[in-house]
Amino acid sequence: MPMETLRSSIPISLLRQYCFCPRIPWFNEVKRINPGDRKWQQQGASYHVRQSMLMKRRQLSRFGFDNGSVEFNVQLRSISLGCHGIVDGLIIKDDEVAAVEFKLAGVKPQRGQILQVAAYGMLAEEIYNRPCRQVFILIGDRGKTYAYNLDDRLRKAVTATLSKITSSLSNPILPDSSATDIQCGQCEYYNFCSDR
Repeated sequence: MPMETLRSSIPISLLRQYCFCPRIPWFNEVKRINPGDRKWQQQGASYHVRQSMLMKRRQLSRFGFDNGSVEFNVQLRSISLGCHGIVDGLIIKDDEVAAVEFKLAGVKPQRGQILQVAAYGMLAEEIYNRPCRQVFILIGDRGKTYAYNLDDRLRKAVTATLSKITSSLSNPILPDSSATDIQCGQCEYYNFCSDR
């Protein structure tokens, strides 16, 4: 994808990666370094399929809704926000929409995961022309549910982070990183960082 196209539409997954380490989007999108398939990617894909099947049987009341429909793996794109991606699930009602993301591992959602699902919610409300007031992250096999209000503070955090990503992808210089040794130890781009 040409850089001009990239700058006009950022993959939403870069929000999560940028929060983990600002260098990951840069290595991936600017340097075009692909570390190859990782074992956890296949595990994550299988987990998403299972959670989608389970969610079809779950009651929407767990999300605070008494009615609505659920769609899975919905492609979203926004010209105004300059980003795109595929959300794991959308709860669609006549008067609102809510984004749902499944996460295989973790104790509680991290900042990047929250920004990612919030961005999906913002795109969904633009596309479906109805408000998104809440977004949800389900973690683990039992799908422990975390709800977040899509308020002004969270919306501003999404747009500010998208702006930072756009800026870093426009720069040929490797971004600074505040990643810890623990983060670096689990990063597939570790070998490409000359100062680590």
